[in-house]
Amino acid sequence: MYDRTFGTEWNDLTREEAVERAFALGVADGVGSERPAELDRVLGAFENAYDRSLIELAYDEGRTKALDAAAEADDAEAVWDRLVDGAGSPRGPPVSAALPGAITELTLTRGPREGPPSSLDLPSMLRK
Repeated sequence: MYDRTFGTEWNDLTREEAVERAFALGVADGVGSERPAELDRVLGAFENAYDRSLIELAYDEGRTKALDAAAEADDAEAVWDRLVDGAGSPRGPPVSAALPGAITELTLTRGPREGPPSSLDLPSMLRK
C-alpha cells in the first residue's frame, strides 16, 4: 500500500511531505504492513528535534487511527482507503490531536489582535 502510493525513491523531503509519509507509514503499521526502515529513513532526513518529533507524532497518529478503523473495516485495503487518499495525503489532519492549536493553525494569515495583549490585562478581581 505504502510503496504503491508513495514509492521509496526520494532524496529529500519537505516537512509536510515527511509528515504525510509518516502518517501513512503509521497506517500501514496499524494494518500489519510495518516498514521500520522507511520510517528511519524519513526521520533521518531531518536533524532538528522539532521536525523529528512532528514526524513521530504523525506516525503515532496514523497507527492509532488505523488500529481504531481496523475494528470496523473488512481488510487492510479498506482501512488504508479510509485514512489515506489516492495521492497519499491523509484524509484528516495527520497530527491534529497531538499538537496544540497554536502550532497547527497558520498564524501568518490572521490579522493582528485588537487591544492590549491578554498578559497586560488586569485580572477581573482587580477591576472595580
